[in-house]
Amino acid sequence: MKKIKFAILGAGAGGQSMAAILVQNGYGVRLYDNDADKIRRLNELGNIAVSGKIEASGFPEVVTTDISAAMEDADAVMVVTTTDAHREIAEKAAPYLKDGQVILLNPGHVGGALEFSQLVYGKSGFKGRVIIGETADLMYACRISETGKPFHSGIKKSISVATVPAGDVSELLGVLGTALPCLTAGKNILETGFSGGGAMLHPIPSFMNINRIDTGKPFDYYMEGITPGIAKLISAADKERLAVCEALGLRVPSLVESLKSMYNLEYDDLFELIQHNEPYKGVRSPVSTGHRFMVEDVACGIVPLASIGHELGVETPVLDAFVEIACVVGGRDFKKEGRTAEKLGLAGKSSEEILGMIS
Repeated sequence: MKKIKFAILGAGAGGQSMAAILVQNGYGVRLYDNDADKIRRLNELGNIAVSGKIEASGFPEVVTTDISAAMEDADAVMVVTTTDAHREIAEKAAPYLKDGQVILLNPGHVGGALEFSQLVYGKSGFKGRVIIGETADLMYACRISETGKPFHSGIKKSISVATVPAGDVSELLGVLGTALPCLTAGKNILETGFSGGGAMLHPIPSFMNINRIDTGKPFDYYMEGITPGIAKLISAADKERLAVCEALGLRVPSLVESLKSMYNLEYDDLFELIQHNEPYKGVRSPVSTGHRFMVEDVACGIVPLASIGHELGVETPVLDAFVEIACVVGGRDFKKEGRTAEKLGLAGKSSEEILGMIS
């Protein structure tokens, strides 16, 4: 069977990791990023070396700042950027999409695939058919401190994936399943979007440690930054997430259940679970309020969770509080910038109507 060709859009830790792993496994890969310095450095190195729990080495056939060159002849387009860049990526990629391609947002956060689909078929006027999906979380537990050398602190044995419309997921897995065996079919994009733990684990500890972040001196994010009290705040926000899901008729695992399953752990208390999670040890904290934990995870995680909750009559006081804190600390209006229910086309709709839109 002929191996599919990949365009990877985004050359951060996840994108570089994916590129090296796929190349090592014999797949054709082209890698894009808008950071010219990063692309120049990668081309100088001529290799991407993944270390840690996963080891791989390889280099894409093209590494470029030209998105059209990256997408040439691609069967699958993997979007591995921060989720607040999805709108920009959709607009840039739309002119080069081809009928039958698979597009996977890794991850999608809340409403990512829906937003991407609306931009591709609406604003850009694309007339063909592509399969648009999203994962519930980044496929890799990875970080990067040096270009070309991503480090993997753990292995995620399964990652849920869904499409819009939901019935396309089997077709997506038929294309990507062999290359990315960790992918498992989810029910729909709200299930994958609401299942991700980033909106709980990233902004809340970051804002609760704002005094340390303001100094610009990194600390061990999970081990030092999440205390028993902060874990209680995360758990309270997670209960609100689950209440929004219940209003939508979705059965999703709690954060504790997700972490236990993903990392094969047995602890039932969130603080103890985090403290005993080896892949979390040594993760460096944000050193500024512009970090994705305090921008992306607010705009594309907390905001849509709270906004959709409000549409369904679900109270989300903890999530609302952290949106307000983010606006003040970050000096930005996340309630306007973020993925609101209105922007996703969900305002004024019942849970049945929302589910009907994505089924």
